[in-house]
Amino acid sequence: MSQRNCFNSVPKGLYFPTERRKFVHRIFGPVPSRRLGRSLGIDVIPHKTCSFDCVYCECGATTNKTCKREEFYPLEELLEELDERLSSMEVRPDYLTLSGAGEPTLYSRMGELIRRAKEMTGLPVAVITNSSLLHMEDVRRELMEADVVLPSLDAARAESFIKINRPHRRCDLAEIMQGLKTFLSGYKGKVLFEVLLIDGYNTEPEDLEALKEFLDSVRVDRIQLNTVVRPGTIRELKALGSERLEEIREFFGPKCEIVASGYTSAKGKETDTEIEEILSLLKRRPCTLEDIHNSTGIPIPGLIKTLDELIEKDEITTNVFNGKTYYTTEAKD
Repeated sequence: MSQRNCFNSVPKGLYFPTERRKFVHRIFGPVPSRRLGRSLGIDVIPHKTCSFDCVYCECGATTNKTCKREEFYPLEELLEELDERLSSMEVRPDYLTLSGAGEPTLYSRMGELIRRAKEMTGLPVAVITNSSLLHMEDVRRELMEADVVLPSLDAARAESFIKINRPHRRCDLAEIMQGLKTFLSGYKGKVLFEVLLIDGYNTEPEDLEALKEFLDSVRVDRIQLNTVVRPGTIRELKALGSERLEEIREFFGPKCEIVASGYTSAKGKETDTEIEEILSLLKRRPCTLEDIHNSTGIPIPGLIKTLDELIEKDEITTNVFNGKTYYTTEAKD
């Protein structure tokens, strides 16, 4: 596929034909995130400019498939909009996250953006990436600036990789995997590694064996399993059920957890990892039941039971403020 000017794929209304190119709404959220709490997003890439065209992407088909890095939006304008957005917020987010409807590492000034955003706001920065450019030394160097990196690898076999991710012709799976190994061997921040599983695409025994072999060879804090929950670019995709996800989680080992929306363990209660998530969230700030549900994705019935158990164990308490019940790890006055 021939490369095009990335601005051709930007929806109408985002740019204005003025001397000084302007954009709107490059900062979005905060979005309740199971993995990051309240995440304020920084969208550094025009809509659907990506190195992949994944069959499961909820944002639609890639319109500009590229591996060429560019300063798609002026760095100073991104920082200006970020400052304006934060100044209007009553509650500060837990993280700034480079994400959006494209591949963030395609932004050529990513490292400088991360560094200056951290200096300006005092907030940690996370980057969600499909890992496709990690064979590039400059991308690895810039990504070292992030506090949390959320890389993904859906397949460790070339046939399955091409089938599920439909990569740009310059993307080579062996290069991507080696780039991941090189980056993760030197990165000191937190690594939440995502694998998205689709029945019939990357769930054969040989697929799972290859993924496990790779994951066992790299340093990660968590391996996070996901599956399709909404229509992708191909609508006939089949999600994995809770029982199958649990089998694969056990196969991948103790660092693996399931983050698929609406998932509960086969035992019908929250897992130890989910309890850790709840406690980690409440250590940052008091939350209502709805806040915890939105941030963790844990279904309400099981969440209520878990919170009651944590109260009985004196691990959390409740406080009422303005008629709302807040859960907290702090002792009552």
